[in-house]
Amino acid sequence: MMRRLVVVLLELFLTVGFAFADSLPANQLPMYGEREKSAEMKNADAAFIASIEKQGLSREEGAKQVVRSGWSYWAKRDLATAIARFNQAWLLDPENGNAYHGFALVTSVRGGPPTEVERFFQLAVSKPRVDPEAFVDYGRFLWTQKQLDRSMVQLNKALQLAPSARNARSNISFVYYLKGDFGNACTWAKDAQKNGDQLENGFLENMCRRAGKS
Repeated sequence: MMRRLVVVLLELFLTVGFAFADSLPANQLPMYGEREKSAEMKNADAAFIASIEKQGLSREEGAKQVVRSGWSYWAKRDLATAIARFNQAWLLDPENGNAYHGFALVTSVRGGPPTEVERFFQLAVSKPRVDPEAFVDYGRFLWTQKQLDRSMVQLNKALQLAPSARNARSNISFVYYLKGDFGNACTWAKDAQKNGDQLENGFLENMCRRAGKS
């Protein structure tokens, strides 16, 4: 599975798609395309914020709720609704890093340039309210860009935030594999298996065999 993931991610991150920024409405672009909004759009934003506050939620609480909704649509690969929710979360709380994490993933799947994907990942991990998964996905993105040492930094940050962060260990193992360090790849793959991370069938055994630890 991990090798197939490499191919898929490289296609997603390195293939430049159509110029979607010029063809999509503002609510389908990260941070509404960072464009000046019309009076109608500003009124719609105000109405949305008022609807959240009417529920008795703070803007921070509302953002967390809307981000959760965004991830549920992301899981269904409904990118249009997912990014609309991430935009709403950003509108409510620009310091919620999970909204930027969503922007990074949607941008990557749409074939956006790697520099733009990384910009959103960097924004995500710079914010005070962000989940460890952002660091895992940022680390995974970086190894697709052959930035192995930087990838390792982000993956280790995920483990510092949450020692059981899912797939941090499997990605660290894969980075060691890319570095040709099969001993550490074997060790981390064993830890990943214990943690319930995703591993390609046979990857652990292959790494340990190549390290002479089988």
